Amino acid sequence: MSKDGSSKRPVPENAVERFMGMVWVMAEMCGVDDIPEVFHHVELLGESVTRHVFESTHKISPQKKVGVDRKRFIAIFKNRYQQTLDLEYTRAITPVEAKMINQVNKNLRVEGFSPDDYLAWVFDEFLVENPKFRPPNIKSMCSQHVTHTFFIANKEVKDAKKRQNLDKTAAMDLIKRARILLREEIDQSDKEIVTEGLKSYKEKRIMLSELRKTIEGLEKKVKKN
Repeated sequence: MSKDGSSKRPVPENAVERFMGMVWVMAEMCGVDDIPEVFHHVELLGESVTRHVFESTHKISPQKKVGVDRKRFIAIFKNRYQQTLDLEYTRAITPVEAKMINQVNKNLRVEGFSPDDYLAWVFDEFLVENPKFRPPNIKSMCSQHVTHTFFIANKEVKDAKKRQNLDKTAAMDLIKRARILLREEIDQSDKEIVTEGLKSYKEKRIMLSELRKTIEGLEKKVKKN
């Protein structure tokens, strides 16, 4: 609420916060805030925006992060090189290779992978199946051919990671909603149902869909009351 007692939200200076402000307004105008199973996702979006703004304010600059990620890639590569060949990688990193590493890191991040994932595959699988690339160098291992081969070979892993992330987000949302229900003035029997549902999910005795059905059912019951 603003200082004058109205429910208007102040207009933020940050563009991402302004976007979220418009989402809050639209949610209220369209009555979405009265639909718990939908509004919780709006709240999750709001939390993501808040986290993004905080991180962009307190974390290192994007340019510096690129440099840090590049150094990490090089360190992992040199370590795996020494482990595999029992030799040190002494070649200097050229400006061209530095740009290639930056691009590989960017592509990996977009697809949900890390340099550790990529370089483990390079040394444990790709070089074993393609000995003509031994001894490897950073330029060849960052080539479009090798990175493209990695993404093709790991498509199922990517899809599985995406599903896991979605399930994790959904589970966190349901747990948050369950805790809100436990703070509501609901019957003790309903509170026990929530508690038992959370315990059963944690112990993997029920699926996420069953927990969702329980939580959404009680949310509707609370709304009617």
